[in-house]
Amino acid sequence: MRSFATALTLLACAGLARAQSEAPQTYDWVLHYYMAYDNNLERCGPPIVDMLAKGITSEKLAIVVSADYADTKGMRRYLLTKGERKVLELEEEGSAEEETLAAELDWVRQSYPAKKYAVVFLNHGGGLGQMSLDERPGKQGGQTWLYPPEVARVVTAWREQVKAAEGEVELVFYQQCGKGSLENYHCMRTAARYVMGSQTVVGAPNYYYSAAIEHLCEHPEADGLELAKQITQHETANMFTTYTTLDSAQLDELPAQLDAVLAPLLALEALKLPRLGSKELPPCFDFGKRELFFDGMALFRALYAANELDPAPLAALEDYHRRLIPSHRVSPQQQTRAGTWCGYSVFFPLHPRVLEQYEDYPIYADTQLDEFFAEVFRQAAARRAARETEEGKGAPR
Repeated sequence: MRSFATALTLLACAGLARAQSEAPQTYDWVLHYYMAYDNNLERCGPPIVDMLAKGITSEKLAIVVSADYADTKGMRRYLLTKGERKVLELEEEGSAEEETLAAELDWVRQSYPAKKYAVVFLNHGGGLGQMSLDERPGKQGGQTWLYPPEVARVVTAWREQVKAAEGEVELVFYQQCGKGSLENYHCMRTAARYVMGSQTVVGAPNYYYSAAIEHLCEHPEADGLELAKQITQHETANMFTTYTTLDSAQLDELPAQLDAVLAPLLALEALKLPRLGSKELPPCFDFGKRELFFDGMALFRALYAANELDPAPLAALEDYHRRLIPSHRVSPQQQTRAGTWCGYSVFFPLHPRVLEQYEDYPIYADTQLDEFFAEVFRQAAARRAARETEEGKGAPR
């Protein structure tokens, strides 16, 4: 009887040991690169994967690249660990679907449990609500762009699952043109401890990968801010104009800080606008001349100057920036153009319909920014109507 019990114990221990050996290891860091390159950036994909793999010098760091190339063969998962590279072929083709992103994030979490994660979105950026262009969304058709507020909701839900397993999402990096707007930073504030982006054009393929990843391998205690700094430090000067990192916790103060700047403007009976797009106020990013983005502080300074307002609220906002923006770098080649930029842009809608199109952006619910633009449109319409009335009075009867 004793020998039978002993045999059962040995079998149970063997089963437990086998289950433990089959369970995925816990990494210090896992980076997920969402590479929706189903467009003219496809050629940049393989070199990026090579540079990422080259930087892995620790068995405690892994990288998963979810890639969609310019074909209809489905997406690929590149699984990169020290000295090893695997590729999984997927049937899914719609990389611009939020459901696809959610599935990839969930697979990463379950297959590569980690103490710390970072998510990097590679691809083109378009207008305010457009990221990760997919020119061939699959046989059934589908979205051609991811929508940042929806992406934020997906990553935030994923972060909650990560935190439940005692991990953290340290950094979300919009590695795309023009996504460094206050609207897009604010919507991503619940998705990670830090959010990084660029106010204007981002190059491709970029070259920071190997050095930044190697640093993370050597310093696993680093947080998302340190990773962001390593990315900006090791990026070549010809591949970016600005890279800025915002502290997500500080974004909770944004509504009060921004509304304090907007209140004097909203109180004006006759609001004067600076010349948008002039030499004095050029856009830092425009999407086909249809959507304009201006450096945030440059826009607010120009509005205050045009209306001869006391600049004290602007000084308070700049003081807030010292807490909000822990990392900001301008390319050495772009100092003349962007040396005075504050680190985030503000979207300036050119028509009321555009503002309505983006009314579900959280910033418009949390601040008076939408009320300010509505007032701009209201006063513009009133002035136009007054001109038409005067012209009508002067017309021959």
